[in-house]
Formats: sequence, C-alpha cells, structure tokens
Amino acid sequence: MRVIKKVKEKLKQGLFLRYLFDRLVAMGLEITPYYLVQEGLFGETDLDLNPKLVQDVPDFLEPVDMKIISAKSEVDFSEEMLLDRIANGGRCFAIKHNNNDIVAYSWCNLRECHSKLFPFQLKNEEAYLFDARTFEAYRGKNVGPYLRYQLYKRLMQMGKTKCFSITLLFNTPAIKFKKKLKAKPVRFYLYIELFRKYHWNILLRNYEKPHESRELS
Repeated sequence: MRVIKKVKEKLKQGLFLRYLFDRLVAMGLEITPYYLVQEGLFGETDLDLNPKLVQDVPDFLEPVDMKIISAKSEVDFSEEMLLDRIANGGRCFAIKHNNNDIVAYSWCNLRECHSKLFPFQLKNEEAYLFDARTFEAYRGKNVGPYLRYQLYKRLMQMGKTKCFSITLLFNTPAIKFKKKLKAKPVRFYLYIELFRKYHWNILLRNYEKPHESRELS
C-alpha cells in the first residue's frame, strides 16, 4: 500500500508541475525540463518490432509528398513549412500503405539539432531525430517503433552511427516510445525562457561516462 501511495503522489506532483509550468507561460516565463536522448542500433540484434499491418518498405519521401502530409487534418504544418525543413537539412522517412496512403513518418536532420531548447551542430556521423507521427487510422499496430527502427538502419547505411533526439519530461508517450526502442538518456536539462528574449539551459544530470561525453554547441 505504501508503494502505491508513493506512486500516486509522484503522479500528482508531475501533473501539478506540468499545470504550473503551463500557467507560467502566460506570464512570460517558460520552464521546460527535458532529456537529450541517444537513439540507434547500439550493436544489438534486431528488435522484434514487426507491425500488425501489411505495408510497403519504408523510404525517404520526396518534396512532392509534403503536399500530401500537410493536407492531413492531424498535421499542423503547411506544405511550405515542410519544404523549408527539407531545404534546411531535414528528411522525412515514411511508410506508405498500398503504395498510396502515408501511414506514419519520422523526420531527421542531418546538419543540426535545430530545437530551440538545445540547438547544436552535428558531426558527420550524427543525426537529429524529431517529429514522429503515426496517423490515427493506423495507431495501435506497432507501426511507429517499427518505422523509427528502420530509420536507424537506413541512417547507419548512410554513415550516421549516432542519433540524438529531445524528449520533454512530461511527454509520457514519447518516453515509452523510446524505451521500447532501447534509447537512452544522455543528459537532463532545464530550459528557462523569459519574455521570449532571455533564455538559459541548466544541466541537471549527465548520464554519460566521462570518455563518452563531448561538447555540444
């Protein structure tokens, strides 16, 4: 009973903090705790992530496909915004069903981590992963983790042996998603922004071993 009570208290505390941080944004103060996460193959055998769906082989989309994605009601980005991503080093990896409908996608940037929380330039062997989505009609079929894992393999073939992503502390679905892929936190930060003008990044914990760590700038 004590264990259950402690779990409930932690859940309530997390929800309260999220509510508090959301309220502070309206006052001009943004506080965002987040993880810098490393993803990839890590040399282990294939994960059992076969989706419960017959699909085509995933591949990178072409610029012309951005019109299809932006037309979907679940996507908040215009075609122009998606094309701008591609122009700035982004590539969209996706699965199409029956050679037509896009089931899911996962973006990567091969030049930089462009998140406002922690922007940094990538080395030749690195990639930044972001904006993964499985469309509602295809959820619950293990498509998202399968696609991300296939992206790791494709990036490995391209010489990208280390992948980074950012996960917000309160984004429980994203945390579960990445745990399923055996991703691991690298560092834990607190991002603070005041009046959209001043900002600070505070390192709260470094999970890396000293010989693994490098400056990210």
